Amino acid sequence: MRLLLLFFVVFGICGGLLGQPGIQWQKTLGGSHYDSAYSIDQTNDNGYVTLGLSISENGDVVGNHGFIDFWVVKMDSTGSIQWKKSYGGSSNDWPYSIAQTTDGGFIAAGLTESNDGDVSGNHGDKDMWIVKLDENGTIEWQKALGGSGWEEAWSVKQAADGGYIAAGRTSSSDGDVTGFHGYLDYWVVKLSPSGDLEWQKALGGSGLDLGYAISPTNDGGYIVTGEADSQDGDIENNLGSADYWVVKLNFEGKILWEKSLGGTSLDRGNDIQQTRDGGYIAFGQAHSNNGEVTGNHGGNDCWVVKLTEAGEMEWQKTLGGSG
Repeated sequence: MRLLLLFFVVFGICGGLLGQPGIQWQKTLGGSHYDSAYSIDQTNDNGYVTLGLSISENGDVVGNHGFIDFWVVKMDSTGSIQWKKSYGGSSNDWPYSIAQTTDGGFIAAGLTESNDGDVSGNHGDKDMWIVKLDENGTIEWQKALGGSGWEEAWSVKQAADGGYIAAGRTSSSDGDVTGFHGYLDYWVVKLSPSGDLEWQKALGGSGLDLGYAISPTNDGGYIVTGEADSQDGDIENNLGSADYWVVKLNFEGKILWEKSLGGTSLDRGNDIQQTRDGGYIAFGQAHSNNGEVTGNHGGNDCWVVKLTEAGEMEWQKTLGGSG
């Protein structure tokens, strides 16, 4: 039997002058096959919801539809399982992001290769798959979004109007996708509260552009980041190889500004959110040690970047060692 790969650890702060972190509790969740977590959110009852994948059909896992499924586990504040659900079809369904919604339910996103079971409307190959769950994990609606190529969502959030915003990638120029620039684009999708497609934007150029994270902003728009190696299309100032590419959108998906951040090597933004001063904090990785990247310790460093509200860099930090 393989070791279970889904681990959930909550850290508390111990007393004493050193303030060393101490494990309050930990849980291994899964079955006899591969089970892995990708996203977690604290819920309004002080519990937790975790989204991962599972190919198990025993242990904690019930209802697998075949191959890889979305697997959602709702736990209370002590880590006890309140419910768990498998979602998908007979092909692979890869999960990446989950968040609680204002109605107490959940929004989950990833990709699907299925067109049966819980999945309907697949356009071909791999589609972005967004699933709305109620507070007990029952599917309220699901949407397969994309074209004849490869789409997936790496990040999903609830928008200020009660709808949903998702970001990922597309390689299509048909179906739900318009404005494709070539090879791979960021793909940003805005859904209504009931899951209807309100607008979509393919962002990038003729190269490889991948959107990893999106967050709503306090002006009703959105901030998205990822990596981009294009030097055309929507991208004005690529610094070499792949850059952190940060794009500010208004509420309709129009680009207000865009910034390429990094140096001449591969630099990738994995997450971003707005800060209390109206600016932005982005986190990812940097291989560069030139351009806007200073202090790289060797190899691939964690890279934290603070931007103003207008997208100007305030400071940056490379964190890591020689590996």
